[in-house]
Amino acid sequence: MTPDRLRRCARWSLAVVPLALACSSDPRPAVVAGVRAVVVGEEAVPEVRLYENHSSALIAWKRADVSGRILVHLDGHIDYDWLPDETVARIAAASAEELPDLESHPYDMDGDVYSKFGIWNFIYPAARLGMVRELIWVVPDGTLHDALSVSQLVLHQLLGRLQMVPVREAATLRTDGRVLRGTLLGLPVTICELSDLPDLPEPVLLDVDLDYFTTRSAITQIVTRAPWTTPARVVEALRKQGVRTDLATISFSTIGGYLPPASRWIGRALRDDLQMTGDLDEPRLCEIDPARSLATFEEWVARDPQESSAWFLVYRSLRALGRTEEASRARTEAVRLEPVLEHEELFEGDRLWINREYEAALAYYEGYLQRMPTTPFLPYVLRRKGGCLLRLGRVNEGLQTYWKVLELAPDHADSHKEIALALREHGNIDLALEEMRLARRILPARADYAMAMGTTSLLAGRLEEGIANLSDAVVLRPCWTEARRNLAMALLEAGRFEEAARHVHAGLAVQPGTPPLRQMASELQRRGIDMTRVENVSAE
Repeated sequence: MTPDRLRRCARWSLAVVPLALACSSDPRPAVVAGVRAVVVGEEAVPEVRLYENHSSALIAWKRADVSGRILVHLDGHIDYDWLPDETVARIAAASAEELPDLESHPYDMDGDVYSKFGIWNFIYPAARLGMVRELIWVVPDGTLHDALSVSQLVLHQLLGRLQMVPVREAATLRTDGRVLRGTLLGLPVTICELSDLPDLPEPVLLDVDLDYFTTRSAITQIVTRAPWTTPARVVEALRKQGVRTDLATISFSTIGGYLPPASRWIGRALRDDLQMTGDLDEPRLCEIDPARSLATFEEWVARDPQESSAWFLVYRSLRALGRTEEASRARTEAVRLEPVLEHEELFEGDRLWINREYEAALAYYEGYLQRMPTTPFLPYVLRRKGGCLLRLGRVNEGLQTYWKVLELAPDHADSHKEIALALREHGNIDLALEEMRLARRILPARADYAMAMGTTSLLAGRLEEGIANLSDAVVLRPCWTEARRNLAMALLEAGRFEEAARHVHAGLAVQPGTPPLRQMASELQRRGIDMTRVENVSAE
């Protein structure tokens, strides 16, 4: 991708999607014609949709002809990364019935990640198409407990991760007590914990990822084995805040490891609590020790024999008690009712992967492959197995596993990048560059690929190639201070002091206290560059 092409990508082509953010600049409450909204927890929410993957919420909003709404998004993740204009245009042109063909599965291993929407970016097209005019991201309790936590969330989960956020938007992020407000990718965004939810004068879209209940902090994103709160408590908190809605979307997010299979009961419980029909003993279902809870789960099975979560919890309790044959029968019934539970070891491996417990994750992936050698998710599982092996220092085994991945999924760019980084770490720079070039060819609009390619080129002594790729990285992710730093260092080495100064200035605008950037600023001043007169460089 050429620099000109990258800079065109950095702009929103409003001509491509005429509705893009049409409502964002309008402060008036949206008029929701023909909709009966209710106060959550006081009356039954008129429409509650429960999905496996969170990105399916976009399909629900399309079907409901949603326009100009405030989105209240309870989640451990913001799910608001960038997509190219061409993809947004395809989503705009598709009917609700056609949208599933544009939805990525979390275990997809092709090179089409930017031609579809997925669990990590479905809110972005909703904003671009005018469905959502404001985002309120409700993070798990304790995420924003002090100023340092807020800073970490901003730097690591927002500015350091989201693509195409210009430096000028970083300056809009401000704290108001325990609430963070600003603009991201043109959309007004509020980030808060549930007790700090602002007053909402109109009906909202209510959107809940069940990983909200098992992500202990949106900063670390560690997934707990059991929920830290219950649906009933969350619904009660929404009631106290007076939140009104006509449409609630809920996602399990077990695929990918974000919600352990044993906590899938939360989906039914939250749906029932929103519809005012809840009858589950939620605190007892939160019990961590399955061996002590068998009577509770057997009672649930007797009352509702078609409930897969009840059978799955019986299975776990029987297994913990060593009653293997009975446990196997309970598991068979759970899988019959909900086939996704057939892959429980994979999901547990993913949970441990997210938590960086690589040795334990590897054991689950290997056990899953032994039981299901022909799994439809084979390339994905091999990729995770290879990643664990590399991180455990078993480099040859890890690389061999990744080569198997590429035999099955030759266009999987992340695997090319992982191979490249492993090769680079062990001194094979030339082969690492070949793999990074393949990754960039498949997905040229990924900032982390441009960054890896740039730093690898510098290690190979290819200064201009390194500068070109690092320049791409900062165009794609303008607020990534590490990329700004690396590019500034390369430009200094090339004697391009004015250009280096602009990137140092932009990096310090995002993260003023970064020591390497401050050191470079001092060096540039010694070389006669007036840093007070340097303009920011961002993706405009």
